[in-house]
Amino acid sequence: MKKMLFVVIAMMTTVNINAQIEEGNWYVTPKLGFGISDMTGTLFDPTKAEGTYDATLRSIATFTAGVEFQYAIIDQLGLSAGLNYGRRGSKTEDNMFRVSMDYVNIPVTLDFYPIPNVGLAVKAGVQVGFTTRKRLKVNGVEYNADFDLVSFVDRWGRIRRGLWENELSRQFNKVDFSIPLAVSYEFMNVVLEARYSLGLVNVMKDDPENSKHRFWQFTLGYKFDLGD
Repeated sequence: MKKMLFVVIAMMTTVNINAQIEEGNWYVTPKLGFGISDMTGTLFDPTKAEGTYDATLRSIATFTAGVEFQYAIIDQLGLSAGLNYGRRGSKTEDNMFRVSMDYVNIPVTLDFYPIPNVGLAVKAGVQVGFTTRKRLKVNGVEYNADFDLVSFVDRWGRIRRGLWENELSRQFNKVDFSIPLAVSYEFMNVVLEARYSLGLVNVMKDDPENSKHRFWQFTLGYKFDLGD
């Protein structure tokens, strides 16, 4: 078994001999994957809610997709900026309470390749996210936490209809800051990555529990060398 493991590692290292960034080059990596989202705290006080709850929040499975641009500062150090879409949220065990928020995220990371000529990378940086959709379920009833279609009278006395931010939406923070930490491995331009994002901003503005997002994502991408 040990001999077989050694042979497999040797083969991967040999085939992957060029799977590393080269100083001065640009790269782009589209990626798809799934995520596991959770929150710290309980987000709400169950004693003030209608019904009976176990306030412990559980994780939810989500979909994620995006693209990453990378510049090689030197052969073993790169700077990346990305754009990705993903859903954050959590729920109670009985699914009677659930919050889900869609984000467009912009991560910026410093990528270090510790082993020369091997596609293993360790990444860390900062990320800002902007909400595009928010939904809240309480007692099994789902509420729109974005905009309501309302009727109003304009300055000329005409009745019009339009989208208006509702009161529930105002209770959520619309911008999220987090710290992304990742490990990736590239093999023949295919990049497998595991990334953890630790949220720094409360999900809701007036939250005594200070609940924040926690997010694991696992993606598969293909890396294109754009040259220098």
